[in-house]
Amino acid sequence: MKFSTSAALLLAVSSASTAFGFSPAIRSSFVTKPSNSVHKATAQHFNSRHQMSKRSSSAISMSYSVGVVGATGAVGKEIVSCLNKSSLDVSKLRIFGSERSAGTTRDAGKFGDIEVELFDVAKARECDVVFLAVSGDFALEHAKALSEGDDGAVVIDNSSAFRYDKDIPLVVPEINGECTKGSKLIANPNCTTAIGLMALWPIHKLFKLKSVIMSVRRSLLY
Repeated sequence: MKFSTSAALLLAVSSASTAFGFSPAIRSSFVTKPSNSVHKATAQHFNSRHQMSKRSSSAISMSYSVGVVGATGAVGKEIVSCLNKSSLDVSKLRIFGSERSAGTTRDAGKFGDIEVELFDVAKARECDVVFLAVSGDFALEHAKALSEGDDGAVVIDNSSAFRYDKDIPLVVPEINGECTKGSKLIANPNCTTAIGLMALWPIHKLFKLKSVIMSVRRSLLY
């Protein structure tokens, strides 16, 4: 099954403890542009891309083929973990990696043991949704090729590559999930911004914050 850019479902992997979902009535003009760094695990979307089989009037009842590029790294493993704990109906999970990891087998939890496929744009485009847990340079090179056209995948990029691109929505699903409508390439903020905005969003709705300065001392944790 392929998605349509006019569809209304946003699938969100916002944390290991939450299911896929969002509040469609909420919009935000307050998602700030963050610095580099990869957000732990993230967001997503949509309904049938060309002719959709008539399974159900409810998009949440559909099943999706999902690909994770970079699934052998820390962020990719977390995305797979979130998919394991989600109620989203994943019909097939595919894992893509580099030449070094291609051909090896990984434990994907409820999805069983999955052989890592060597990344290929054409193969990844066969998926309904593709998570990119890769570097910004890799995302810049391949993300648009994965998502372009009616038969392209919905791509959720976890790198910093598109966070400053005005034509690509920067999304925290619980805040501005509706911004994904009409876009098949979605960016998400880094971890500090995503977590901080969840606390700041209710305050912003009440008092209209003009700016926020965050100082992060993550290196102190190591």
